[in-house]
Amino acid sequence: MTITSAAPFANLRGINDQSRGQLEPVAEALPMHLPMVHLLCERGPTTPVLGIGTALTSTFGEKTFDYTEAYANQATVMANTIMGQGNSIMVQRVVADDAKQARLRLCVEVVQAEVPQYQVTDDGAFVFDDEGQKIPTGDVISGHKLRWFTEEMAEGELLGQASQRAGDLAGVPEAVSTVYPIMEIPAHHVGKYGNNLGFRLYAPTTSSSVEVDGDIIDDQDAYLYRLQIVERASATSSPVVQQTLTSGQFVEFSLKDGVINPKLDTQLSFDRVVDQAYTDMDTSNGFPAVYGPFGQIEVYKNNIQNVLDLLWSAEESFVTSGEDAHRLNFMSGVDYDNAAYKTFEVVGPAEGGILLSETATHYLKGGDDGDLSWATFDRLVGEDVANFENSEHNLMDDATYPISAYWDPGYSLDTKRKLLTPIGLRKDIYVVLSTQDVSEDQNTVAEDSSIGVALRTAARLYPESAFYGTATCRCIVVEQAGTLNGGNFNGLVPQTVDLAQKVATFMGAASGVATAGRGFDQSPTNQISLLRGLNNTYKTARVRNADWNNGMVWSQAYDRRSFFYPAIQTVYDDDTSVLNSAINMMFFTELEKVCQRVWRDLSGNSKLTNAQFIERSNALIAQRTVGRFDGRLTVVPETFLTEDDTNRGYSWSCNINAYGNNMKTVGTFTVNAFRSEDLV
Repeated sequence: MTITSAAPFANLRGINDQSRGQLEPVAEALPMHLPMVHLLCERGPTTPVLGIGTALTSTFGEKTFDYTEAYANQATVMANTIMGQGNSIMVQRVVADDAKQARLRLCVEVVQAEVPQYQVTDDGAFVFDDEGQKIPTGDVISGHKLRWFTEEMAEGELLGQASQRAGDLAGVPEAVSTVYPIMEIPAHHVGKYGNNLGFRLYAPTTSSSVEVDGDIIDDQDAYLYRLQIVERASATSSPVVQQTLTSGQFVEFSLKDGVINPKLDTQLSFDRVVDQAYTDMDTSNGFPAVYGPFGQIEVYKNNIQNVLDLLWSAEESFVTSGEDAHRLNFMSGVDYDNAAYKTFEVVGPAEGGILLSETATHYLKGGDDGDLSWATFDRLVGEDVANFENSEHNLMDDATYPISAYWDPGYSLDTKRKLLTPIGLRKDIYVVLSTQDVSEDQNTVAEDSSIGVALRTAARLYPESAFYGTATCRCIVVEQAGTLNGGNFNGLVPQTVDLAQKVATFMGAASGVATAGRGFDQSPTNQISLLRGLNNTYKTARVRNADWNNGMVWSQAYDRRSFFYPAIQTVYDDDTSVLNSAINMMFFTELEKVCQRVWRDLSGNSKLTNAQFIERSNALIAQRTVGRFDGRLTVVPETFLTEDDTNRGYSWSCNINAYGNNMKTVGTFTVNAFRSEDLV
């Protein structure tokens, strides 16, 4: 209040909160090793999803990761192996061209009819005979007969495009019934899983297991309906109710717009509550997106209004209260006190209709996984990675998709080459390729070597830095293949899966810190633990030298029962460089991500002086690198302004100087013989 005179009063200004703190945004926990893995999935989006364990099984379905299901292949083994070490992954679902989405259309057929009147109680409820049939009084009233039914939608038919049509429901002589599409219900995603999604749509009354609130119906002049979604494991299994996000057994709604619950001040209109009850795409709270069982349900509002208006024109004079046609329950033909309407009747299975009740389940139809063969999967993966730069998912956005690696689970040579595409577009991604095509027999020594040379040649088309003249280093080529030790997967598995397990163990923690003592370049963690029946475990000196010079990685006998990696190199062509070490390369790739994150924290800041800016940059880099690299790297940030930076005023430069060790791969040993008395 403004003081305008000396008239006595207490000028209360309210509370000035001086206790508020500055909340710093919490960075998302990301592992240093975060691979993108393509999978055939039971369900789920085709947008990449980051997660592990239940976060992924709830999105893509448990069958996606089950080796006994049709979706399983070597990529599934790769995903399960990495996640088995506590390492999150990013899953990209691939969908066959001939896959289909399960859908179902709900229609009501209306015809002019003489509606028989039945005996009712004083409360208006039907009286039934000993056989459970309504007892007619012999009287009739001119009105309408309704029959509800579902129908499978035609392939390629778009939602919301169905028209009214003539039906065959019998009414008064010469009357032609009209079929009104009311709803089209699609599964959220393509796949045959949708055929096991069902719904129970009904109009509750005060006699229902959970009573409807008649006061709301009276207040809003609109009937309330309920939708319950169920899912069964198979066509012969019992359905299980799918709870809403608030753990409800159903969602209650009105087909009239603008309806609210006056007692709770919450929305009740279909468009405002049904989809929101099961779907939550907001991930800002740290929880994964939740994809509801159904996609966006198409409601034919005009058809609903037309049907209700038709019924209301005859029934209005018998309704004791209410002025809106939406007050009528046209699904089961009784009001909320279970009293029958006078002028329209809803017929059921006896006349070819369905029941809309809380116990009647209706399943979607037409869902299909399409071709799940390895050949089709391989082709789809190749097409996806080849389109990395122009992907509909904007994979060039390193903040949204902080991918660090692509692993080859045994693709064809053509797809292996395409898998190199990301390293030419983003500096923060590396790729690990296998010489084995799992659709073929195990490679011979010559085939391993020959394919390895072809892959290294392809990788060299993506140099690390044309500016500095640095050749390709963010690629590893691994020879050999075998079968899994135990488990239900019996196919050929490339050795990349074993190496992926080791990298995940070392660099897969959500903290982003490498696990001390788990480096996969040291004994005993460099021993093969996942595979048996490996091929080509011995190389002659000539082959060994050639394969090493061509950038290959292989395992060989450690003793009579085990095998190990003698060294794990990149395809970099200089053995004297620290870039030839796979671990160093992975760490340096992580430093590229550090650069990206630090830039996001500094860009646009106009408050800091040049000196303060340099200090802040160096501090952020140090903060994001200290203690993360298993004591293998010494990182020294060096932020500075060049003369051009100073002249521009808006740019800066930075060197992240990282010091690491070379791999030791060649040991020279001499056994010297002495007399015992020479030992002093």
